[in-house]
Amino acid sequence: MPGYGYLSYINSSQGRDGLLFAQRAMEFTSLGCVAEERKMVAVSVNLYSIAIELAFKSLALRSGAAVSQCEKAGHTISKILSLIQSFNIKIPEHLDRKLKDDKSFKNRLLGTRYTVFDPKEVITYHKNYPEMITEILEIPCPIPLKFTDGNALAELNFFVTSLKQPVQKEKSVSKT
Repeated sequence: MPGYGYLSYINSSQGRDGLLFAQRAMEFTSLGCVAEERKMVAVSVNLYSIAIELAFKSLALRSGAAVSQCEKAGHTISKILSLIQSFNIKIPEHLDRKLKDDKSFKNRLLGTRYTVFDPKEVITYHKNYPEMITEILEIPCPIPLKFTDGNALAELNFFVTSLKQPVQKEKSVSKT
């Protein structure tokens, strides 16, 4: 996961907030992967959508946006992408095309969290959410992230594997 080990490299509050958002994006993506493996599709889509928003807001912050600008963009993905692009950051065309639809994003983000009453609403599902999210985190910007395992996807896979490990219960040690 993008770590705090290089905080001295990040010398702005926006960069530090961007790092925090990136870490949360990785956490939500990891939980989404676990939920997807357990066939909890609506849960995984919601978690991935939250991770997408956090990853893009991380990128915006690390590109120079203020927190207030990110707050103003809210959950409107087109506004978040426009904010990033205002700092001359290039969003890969396939990500821009797949993720920029505000209505679809709103349905993924909110329609999976709350009951969708309108059967005409369509919730788009992409097969490669984890790859898209990690790609967002690796988009070049003024404050790029560093990943211990070399890239975001490798770290995500490691994190997902560690989440699935059984928790070791501590044995109580009695003094005699």
